[in-house]
Amino acid sequence: MSQEILYKQIAVFFRSLADENRLKILLNLSEGEKSVSEIVEQTGLSQPLISHHLKELKHSLIVKTERKGSFVFYELTEPTIVDLLKLTNQLVLELSEKHSSIFSQEQKMTMPFPVMMKRMSKFINQSMKEK
Repeated sequence: MSQEILYKQIAVFFRSLADENRLKILLNLSEGEKSVSEIVEQTGLSQPLISHHLKELKHSLIVKTERKGSFVFYELTEPTIVDLLKLTNQLVLELSEKHSSIFSQEQKMTMPFPVMMKRMSKFINQSMKEK
């Protein structure tokens, strides 16, 4: 398999994850196999929206289905997808903290002053080390 094909497959995979509702569905499925109605109930998203996103996730080989009677159940094809989401979440948090020199107005209002000062000091120290 050539690298170009691999790049395309990776791009398709990440595009399928690039939606907040799909991420909610995947985290919901991290608890195990579920029917569409269970996912609807637990996420608060509409049934047509859930069905649309599950179709996309199935097409991307991220979820698989199993029919049991008149119900279709969905589950993750690989449990490591949850690890990828957790790692990505941690990376986003670290990048945000590392590269955000200005706190949002909401953070300024809710963050205790000592915590804000500690974060600002940490950011400044890291910036100084990188230069």
